[in-house]
Amino acid sequence: MTGPGFRDLPAAVKAVLILFIAKATLAFLEYVVPFVAPPMPLPFARGIFSFAIPAVFIPLVLYWTFRRSPATGYWGTIAYVPLSVLANAILVFTPYFLVRPLDIPNPDPYALARNLELWGRAITTAVSLLLLAMVLRRTVRRWVNQREELILSQRYPSRRSPSLAERGAWVLPIIFGVITPTLVWLAVNVVVGGTPPADALMDTLLEHLKGRGFLLDVFSLLPFVALAIISHYNAGRVPGITLWSVTIGGIIGILALLIPAYWVAWDTIYNDVAGDEKTTGALVFFFTPLYCLATMLGGMLLGWVMARIMRRGVDDIVDDI
Repeated sequence: MTGPGFRDLPAAVKAVLILFIAKATLAFLEYVVPFVAPPMPLPFARGIFSFAIPAVFIPLVLYWTFRRSPATGYWGTIAYVPLSVLANAILVFTPYFLVRPLDIPNPDPYALARNLELWGRAITTAVSLLLLAMVLRRTVRRWVNQREELILSQRYPSRRSPSLAERGAWVLPIIFGVITPTLVWLAVNVVVGGTPPADALMDTLLEHLKGRGFLLDVFSLLPFVALAIISHYNAGRVPGITLWSVTIGGIIGILALLIPAYWVAWDTIYNDVAGDEKTTGALVFFFTPLYCLATMLGGMLLGWVMARIMRRGVDDIVDDI
């Protein structure tokens, strides 16, 4: 089913779509202009892939999703914008709190390029906050609800129409999947490696610029994305309390294995124990997301049982068994 034409959309929705395009364009310029005029050395080759491509690609995906599946685009925007603003803030302010300062010559031959990049981040952040404010407007929420009900009535006439909150259950696993691996990495760097927090954060940013941290984050998302797909698919198919219980149970199941496993993996890298095998970490990073699929199913089952207990009581479940 195709969405309505751009001219037929409410003014607030048009503004949201225009801001998606503006954010993607600004993100592209933010990463290109400082390295072209005036010329500045490019970061590590995969650094562009790690930062610029997501910064440009995700707003375009959200633009398309907002047109085709408004509730998915709505919740995707609400999840993406705060993470985007946080990432920009970390990139801007972390260098000012380092114990070991960055090796930047004085005078800096690339000062103008760095200033352009800084202003680009500031403007992009302002556009992101404006986008979030527009998405949260009542007019936009009303349009999202009306559009979703129309799509549901045409595709699945007999299915219950889920609330906007139920349609956003899939966002919760994605948020945990994005922040958890990096938080575990930072914690081990500080606790085991003895690195000051700001320096540990900068080390993590540099590893993402090299591409290694970004690829690890993407692979770590595997069980969280699987859970998000399940939650998105079941919105409206199961009662709301069951949907949220199963989703939260799945998240707990994933984290119950991922956090200690990643802690052990990073510990083997940052500790100074003689003979501690460093390749163990690589094996853990590869197999843990796969094993987390099993613990996710276990957590989902426990969540389903809890939902049944809350809806019907223990006695009814025992009688069914």
